Amino acid sequence: MTETPKKNPEKKETVDDNDRKFTLPTIDAQFLADHSARSYLLVTDWIETNEADETKVAYKKFNDGSVEILLIAKVSDGDNRTAQKTPISEDEYKRYLGHTTVHVEKTRFEFEFVQDDTAFAMKYDEFTDSALRVLEVGAQTPADRTSFRPSAFPYPLKEVSDDPSFTGFRVATHI
Repeated sequence: MTETPKKNPEKKETVDDNDRKFTLPTIDAQFLADHSARSYLLVTDWIETNEADETKVAYKKFNDGSVEILLIAKVSDGDNRTAQKTPISEDEYKRYLGHTTVHVEKTRFEFEFVQDDTAFAMKYDEFTDSALRVLEVGAQTPADRTSFRPSAFPYPLKEVSDDPSFTGFRVATHI
């Protein structure tokens, strides 16, 4: 596996990566505006891809022109998945690009959606040059995440959380 840079270990962030995933039709701009969605271009290039883990670089370009670049290592242990995120420089990013195996571009919209007094963190992706749309639903706790009712969302949702082809680099097979 590609080594995570050790220069700034204090900047590493390990997060839960067990959001529920759904496919859906395109969410209209008014709905996204009404929910104060923040959007950005997300370019992802995978460096290593295995059954249980992956390493990738993520290049986020925000509407104000600012950029965030991350090296992300994801590890699966049974049904649990975690992600370790480390900020990297533009030069480090360019070096990693020479070793990539899968490339995906999308516009990501992040917003909050409240259902039954529970706030859900939504990540809605529109994949470039594809009709594929994916909604990831996160919450403060696993119980809250489980309480999300897809039928109460204003767009028809098809759950794909248990379909490994929608996890990580595998999503490229749907584009």
